[in-house]
Amino acid sequence: MTQEELKEIEVKLEIELPKFYIETMLNYPFDENSFGYDFMLPNSSKTLETCNIFPKNDNRFIVGSDGGEHIYYIRLNGEETVYIFDLEQSKLHNSIEAKTWEDYLNNIRKIDQEILEDEKRYEEQNKNKKWWQFWI
Repeated sequence: MTQEELKEIEVKLEIELPKFYIETMLNYPFDENSFGYDFMLPNSSKTLETCNIFPKNDNRFIVGSDGGEHIYYIRLNGEETVYIFDLEQSKLHNSIEAKTWEDYLNNIRKIDQEILEDEKRYEEQNKNKKWWQFWI
């Protein structure tokens, strides 16, 4: 993401993005095949503008989602904590996803690694299945 795109988000949403978020997006740490790229930390100004459902002056900014009912947000007060906004308002509603921004980025890396391992395991199972194991 570019500085201009980030500035456009700030103008359209009438917010000021924190430096840690801006630096991450300017030096985006995930590739296009990452779960983070698509969901947890979208690298698209249009996606971010669209998904930010909080009212203006609410002092919250949505940074991503889990692809389901959980939306992840930060408070625009300088803290790096990432919170969960559960659309179904379960017990996780407004709880903490990560205490620091670095923890959040590490969570994304961990999920990416788990997905990669699952894909490798599935390929290995598929390669070694018996002729009669059509369900693998």
